[in-house]
Amino acid sequence: MTPEVVTNIGKDLLQITVILMAPLLIVAMVVGLIIGIFQTVTSVHEQTITFLPKIFAVMGIFLLCLPWMLRMMTSYTVNLLGNLNRFCQ
Repeated sequence: MTPEVVTNIGKDLLQITVILMAPLLIVAMVVGLIIGIFQTVTSVHEQTITFLPKIFAVMGIFLLCLPWMLRMMTSYTVNLLGNLNRFCQ
């Protein structure tokens, strides 16, 4: 296995990871921003207020995106294992 192959596999893995985590991170960021604006407008500066809405929003998006995420991970794994004999030469 050459260094180029290992680098390519690592690059693909990081790319898939970023694609899979992007919806969850974006939702957490948007909910945090909305709650931050709400706290600024109402002058309520309690740090624990943001925790529960973020958890519910991220879990909701996770459940919504779970089939897509599983298809992406399965496709990557099948592709990697299917080409394993080509990588080892």
